[in-house]
Amino acid sequence: MAELNFKNRTLYHGDNLDFLRGMNSETVHLIATDPPFNKNRDFHATPDSLAAGAKFKDRWRWDDDVHEEWTDSIRDDWPAVWQVIEVARVAYGDDMAAFLCWLGVRLMEMHRILRADGSLYLHTDDTAFAYLKVLLDAIFGQDNLRGQIVWQRYGSHNDSKKYGRVYDMLLFYAKDGKGNWNGAWTPLDKEYVRKSYRHKDQRGRFRTAPLHTGGLSGGGYDYEFRGFSRIWRYPEERMRELEAEGRIRQARDGTGVPERKVYLSESKGRPASNLWTDIKALTGRHRERTGYPTQKPLALYERIIAASSNPGDFVLDPFCGCATTPIAAERLKRQWVGMDIWDGAYSQVMERMERDTILRFDDNSHVTLPKVNYSAEPPRRTDDNELAAPSLKLKTPRATEPWEMLTHRQMARVLEYAQRSNGNVICAGCGRELEREFMELDHITPRADGGENHIRNRILLCRPCNGRKGQYLTLRGLLRENKKADWMKDEGLAQLAREAARERADWVRDNFESEECQALVEGRGGKI
Repeated sequence: MAELNFKNRTLYHGDNLDFLRGMNSETVHLIATDPPFNKNRDFHATPDSLAAGAKFKDRWRWDDDVHEEWTDSIRDDWPAVWQVIEVARVAYGDDMAAFLCWLGVRLMEMHRILRADGSLYLHTDDTAFAYLKVLLDAIFGQDNLRGQIVWQRYGSHNDSKKYGRVYDMLLFYAKDGKGNWNGAWTPLDKEYVRKSYRHKDQRGRFRTAPLHTGGLSGGGYDYEFRGFSRIWRYPEERMRELEAEGRIRQARDGTGVPERKVYLSESKGRPASNLWTDIKALTGRHRERTGYPTQKPLALYERIIAASSNPGDFVLDPFCGCATTPIAAERLKRQWVGMDIWDGAYSQVMERMERDTILRFDDNSHVTLPKVNYSAEPPRRTDDNELAAPSLKLKTPRATEPWEMLTHRQMARVLEYAQRSNGNVICAGCGRELEREFMELDHITPRADGGENHIRNRILLCRPCNGRKGQYLTLRGLLRENKKADWMKDEGLAQLAREAARERADWVRDNFESEECQALVEGRGGKI
């Protein structure tokens, strides 16, 4: 197991992206979280409640909420994720794309943090479900989707203009496609219980049938066959034959009396389907309610945690404002880490720890509460600081120089200057001279082969060349493919563009602190 660089029962206060980036890779068994849904509204806790003052914004704007560092990172390391964001931007608008970008960079880190056998449950509703499903397919792989759970929150919900919303969804992914699975159970139907568990034994326990204590010829023992129990009334000789063949066996309790283990008190219920109707949303004066605007029931997250983790495992919730996941993990004897930007999150956790967890007693029979580690500082990585993309780890981690930290926009500006010709830009892959709008930034050596993100590993290509090169071809491989496809326009011009780009990148590296270089990088003109 990877080295832990955080403690059990830790609550981080602040932007969860910083904390996620500070956690060592493959250290968490389960992430169960309820992020914003992009509902384009603001949420506030009810006044005079335990969570009074809690609020969060669930509206997103591309110009205000998206950082260039995020878009650069996604384009470089998760091109499939970037394509999802671009499609959402065209089909739905900038606001949905901004939300997916904001959440996407966090999901990339969650994927890195999960152990190989770890699982993610992402809570959402129909506002952004379709886009989140495709986004998670791009990050976790579509084959690693384990389930789409529909949670029916309400029995009915009136809406005069459309069908009433009565459910949320939970997307369940396992990093390795399997994950840890203990099974999930829902209560037996009341009518089924009434019909099936009508009988009692001598201890008053409800059974599916009367207890038989007679011999084989006196009415039949209880036997178990292929996991199912029933009363067998075959002739004694046939019963002996079946038992000798190992096809049936007598089920006995501690007294040696043959009986079946079909007691109501021992039933786990029925295996859960992907439609959960037995857990309702917290309404009115429910004892769990804290007033937090999007609080979910403990029973919902206890089912998730019990199904996909074991006692002692680490459970993470990067959006744990109302403390449901930490409290559910504590009740089920899991270790946990929570994160939230709300100032009152710590008080919420401690209040609910006292109210909703199983009480503990010290040697003097005094009630004690577990210590919660509170921090506003991200954990410090002690692993090799690998990137969020699993296959893109640099071969030799090292300190980053200032010139290596240029943004996409800045690198494109420098390379446009280097590859320019008669007001246009020469494609380094095919030699075509095109307007800047038709050029795209790409890697010379792809990230999959250990190529880095700095300007000395970048080039401007036309869109067809960039599409042909993809995530795995080197620039040299692209040139071969262009010749095969008869796409090469002017091999000599393409070579000149490559040489000019490399010379200018080296010049930026060697002269980064100069006024001339800064003017070029920042687009302020100047003589170069």
